[in-house]
Amino acid sequence: MNQSITNQIGGIIREHQTFLVAGHIRPDGDVLACQIALGLTLQALGKTVEGWNSDGMSRKYSFLPHADLVHRPPPQPRAFDVVFAVDTAAHDRLGSIRDRLASKKILVNLDHHISNARFGDINWIEPGAAASGELVHRLLRDNHWPITPAIAANLFVAIATDTGSFQYSNTTPQTLRLAAELVEAGANVAELSRHCFQSYPIGRVRLLQLALAGLQLSAGNRIASIWLNKEMYRQSGALPEDSEGLIDHIRAISSVLVAAVLEQDENGIVRISLRSKSKQINVDKIAAKFGGGGHMAAAGARIPGEPAAVEAAVLKAIEQAVQSAADSAASPR
Repeated sequence: MNQSITNQIGGIIREHQTFLVAGHIRPDGDVLACQIALGLTLQALGKTVEGWNSDGMSRKYSFLPHADLVHRPPPQPRAFDVVFAVDTAAHDRLGSIRDRLASKKILVNLDHHISNARFGDINWIEPGAAASGELVHRLLRDNHWPITPAIAANLFVAIATDTGSFQYSNTTPQTLRLAAELVEAGANVAELSRHCFQSYPIGRVRLLQLALAGLQLSAGNRIASIWLNKEMYRQSGALPEDSEGLIDHIRAISSVLVAAVLEQDENGIVRISLRSKSKQINVDKIAAKFGGGGHMAAAGARIPGEPAAVEAAVLKAIEQAVQSAADSAASPR
C-alpha cells in the first residue's frame, strides 16, 4: 500500500496551524463522523480547528462523541492555512462554506466517490474504499497518531453507515478488519448501532408512510421509485435529514434491481438518489447523465426542470440500464 499520500498530508498538517474540516450539504454519517474524527486528531496535535457544514450537525447524528465540533459556518468569512474537504465529490457540494472562506493556502480533497471532480490542491480519492472513514483511519495510522475511543466511535459510524451496517457490496475484508480494530480501540458496537439504525423519530416513519403511498413499480417490478415533497415534510413533521435511508425500504423489494427517490426542493431542483442491487447496473453512470455521480451501487444528482419531465427522463435512463443488463445476461458467452 502506497503511503506517500498519507505522508504528504501528514507533513502538511505538521507544517500548518489553522484548519477547517468541511463537509458536503445534506450530510450523512460518513461525512459528519469523519469531520469529527479528523478534527479531534488535529486538536490533539495542538492545531486550531473548525468543523463546518452548511446544514450543521444533524439531529440524527448528534449522539456522536464531540458532535459539537461540527456547526454551521459563521456569518463573517474566515481564513485558514489548510482546508480539508471530506467525502465531498464536487466543490459546489460544500454549499455556503464557499462564501464563508476568506482564504486558504492548501485545499485537501479527501474522498471515496468515483465521480469526484478532483478540485483540491491535494486530491486523495480512493473509490475502492467503503467510506471516507477508511481514508481518515489510514491517515492516522500511517502517521502514528493515536485513535482514541471517541475517534474510534466516529470512524466506526462513518464506515457502518456507508456500508448499510456492513450489508452493502462495498463491504470488503479490509472493511471488516478495520471495524474490528475500531471496536478494539473503544467503539461500542451495540450502542452505536442502536443510535444509527434503531432510533428513528416518529416523523420519519410518517414520512415513509406518505412516500410509500405513492410507490411506483416499473420495468416488470425491477425499478421502484418514490417522491418526497415539501407537503410530505409538513404533514409528517419530519426534517429533510430524516429522508436518509428511506430508499433502502424500496430497494429491499425482492424483484427490484434499481431504487430511486426523487425530491423537489424550493429552488426548482429535483434531487435524485439511486441504489442498485445488480453488479451489471452502474447507477453512477446513470447519475452522470444528469450531472451527478457517486458509486456503482449508490449515486445521486440534482436536476433542474419540471418534476414530471425529470422523472420521465430519469426512469427512462434507469429502464435502459436495466434492459441493457438483461440483454447482456441473455446473450451467449
